[in-house]
Amino acid sequence: MPGRPLPPPQQLTAQDVARLALGAIMIPLGAVILYRTLLIAFSFQAILVGVAFIAFGLYRLALGWSRYRLLRQATGQGLPRQRT
Repeated sequence: MPGRPLPPPQQLTAQDVARLALGAIMIPLGAVILYRTLLIAFSFQAILVGVAFIAFGLYRLALGWSRYRLLRQATGQGLPRQRT
């Protein structure tokens, strides 16, 4: 069953900023997990967790960026300027 697209946001909230920040933190955390796993001891579960952190962090950033672009378009800030 395909998901419905989310409606464009009305405003940027603190919760949106927190989600973006958490997504940005997950990427280096996943990289550190991968680095330490490969450096110390190879473990399939740790590699899976590191890759999952990186992938989910990228997904959250991409989703947050697309919703931010929708917000700018809805408020008219994302429209190109007309030259006079």
